[in-house]
Amino acid sequence: MNNKVYKINGIEYKLKDKYTLKDWGNILKILSAFDPNNIQNSIIILLTEDKIKDLIALILNKPIEGEIYEDDFETINRVIQDFFSQKKSLIKNTTSHSAT
Repeated sequence: MNNKVYKINGIEYKLKDKYTLKDWGNILKILSAFDPNNIQNSIIILLTEDKIKDLIALILNKPIEGEIYEDDFETINRVIQDFFSQKKSLIKNTTSHSAT
């Protein structure tokens, strides 16, 4: 269980304790737009299509209130990194099985 608190727009958030299969399906759907060979383009897609906010809403304990501003980018980055570092083995198993 992660007790780390992230402050975005003055509101405190935490990573969810559990993720449903529907959450995982939506997370993987968002990540399918990410091309590791073209990271710059992938980031542009995530930002311009508001996919980053969709992803954050799935992994935090509640949706972000208001807009995400550049001041929040470091915190958003930390949220995503912390989520993926905790879930790395599950994602690796999911993607390796889908490739076969």
